[in-house]
Amino acid sequence: MVSSEPACQHDGVQPLPSGTDSTALERRRSGELTPVERTVRRRNRRWMSLVLAPSLLLGGAALVAALLANTGGSSVHPRDVPSGYRSVSDTYFAYAVPSSWVQNNAYTDDVGDLDTSGSTGWVAEHVAGRTTPPAAGEPPPASFATFGEPRPIAYHLGPATATQVKGAAVAYRYNLTRPGGFEATAIDAWQSGSGAELWLLVRADPATTAAVLTSLNA
Repeated sequence: MVSSEPACQHDGVQPLPSGTDSTALERRRSGELTPVERTVRRRNRRWMSLVLAPSLLLGGAALVAALLANTGGSSVHPRDVPSGYRSVSDTYFAYAVPSSWVQNNAYTDDVGDLDTSGSTGWVAEHVAGRTTPPAAGEPPPASFATFGEPRPIAYHLGPATATQVKGAAVAYRYNLTRPGGFEATAIDAWQSGSGAELWLLVRADPATTAAVLTSLNA
């Protein structure tokens, strides 16, 4: 499919609860932003607020109650952390990234988006909640149009391929391309117990991409 405009959130999707204990997304480390990063972050947040506001109103008390009832437990850890890699966890999912990569605050927020990047590539994720498993071919979250870019960029998402993510009841893999030769790998994974859904986008060389995806755990 080709997304000439940023794709909307899934119907019925709601943000996972926030907080300071292990039942919520971990608070992100604060960091000094460069002027360029501050400009990108302001632009993305303005745009995202316009896109996400309608979808955040969807769903009802049943969805919220289900998520609150099923989000207990400790943070997960990657399946494997190779030498030269470190762990990244959002409480619901975890994976390994090169040790030199750091959190990119221009694309990270407190409502589900997290970007970790370095000179050799980056990994970006969006976590939200839903009570039903995703289907093959569903559109990614709106933030996929902005990850790694100063403004929303149209992209093409290839066919879904069923894949396995340890701890996830359902998972699909996609190839994502943008004009100019951009290629990345996307994963859509869902936990049946918590209702947490992860959309992961990996932009790196084949060996690094394989290491990140092999370590992915729910």
